[in-house]
Amino acid sequence: MNKILKYSAVSGALASLLPVVAHAATDSYETTADSAPIEAATGGALAVFFVVWAFFAIAGLVLFVFWIIMLIDVFKRTNWKQESDKTLWIVLVILLGWIGAAVYYFAVKRELDAKKPAVK
Repeated sequence: MNKILKYSAVSGALASLLPVVAHAATDSYETTADSAPIEAATGGALAVFFVVWAFFAIAGLVLFVFWIIMLIDVFKRTNWKQESDKTLWIVLVILLGWIGAAVYYFAVKRELDAKKPAVK
């Protein structure tokens, strides 16, 4: 996930600089009617970059919170089939991050929650 964020940030930043570099190559720093499309393209590229960046930032935050919730669930859960299962899932969720948390949620948590006795 971090590599995706790095590459999207770098590629977005570089893409937003292309119109500026093209404008600088004209040796004219005055705003003319010819520079209006370049300025519009730069603004549009920056807007797209910030929207994509915000999307990945929010998605990363949601996945981080989900990972923390699943990690807390592994630590607090008491209805394991074997105690070694708890140790295994702690290690997997910590090492695999949000992917391990998703696997834990679908493979273990839902099943153990369904078997939990009803509280009266």
